[in-house]
Amino acid sequence: MVIYNITFVIHPSGENEFLEWMRGEALAALFNPQSVARNPRLQTVVEAGGERPSAEHGLSIALQSEFVNEEEAHEWHDNTLPPVLGSFTRKFGPHSAFFTTLLSVIPL
Repeated sequence: MVIYNITFVIHPSGENEFLEWMRGEALAALFNPQSVARNPRLQTVVEAGGERPSAEHGLSIALQSEFVNEEEAHEWHDNTLPPVLGSFTRKFGPHSAFFTTLLSVIPL
């Protein structure tokens, strides 16, 4: 199993607007019935190095999804993700950012 992580960084004042966009637009596009993405979860950074991030560091919110293998994750990345990331960029502008990470689950 692999996990695809997208971390969005926005100004803290945009949190409610971001969550409305995520819940109202992004999730429906990324996790529709035809999607190979499973088990979405949304997380935010509460502390980094024992300290709460200040406003000038921005608000980091991560969206994660599980995939059976890397091929499914890459297919989703290539075919499903670009319009949603484009929407994010248009809506939240040049003072926001995102980065993606593909993680492999290691059994304990």
